Amino acid sequence: MSSHLINVRLDSERLRKVRTLRQRGIKVSDLVREAIDERFLRLRSGPEADMKTRIQTIFEQYPDPASMPLRGYDVHDRHAARQAILRKLRTPR
Repeated sequence: MSSHLINVRLDSERLRKVRTLRQRGIKVSDLVREAIDERFLRLRSGPEADMKTRIQTIFEQYPDPASMPLRGYDVHDRHAARQAILRKLRTPR
């Protein structure tokens, strides 16, 4: 296997983190390889899987307030959600 050297510029905070990792016996080259492999696997998992991950992250970052009443349908059931939306749109205000 042929190997190649890459050059990465780091800001002072990341340089501090790298030094700490090295002191703890972690090889930076191993970290870079793992990060590349992980990112590549995410690319190969397809846009649908990536979108589900993004949506889940949004739900985790911005949960419904505790004071919000429960919905009368399963928000993860697209047919039930569609019916609820249509009912809401038909309701006169």
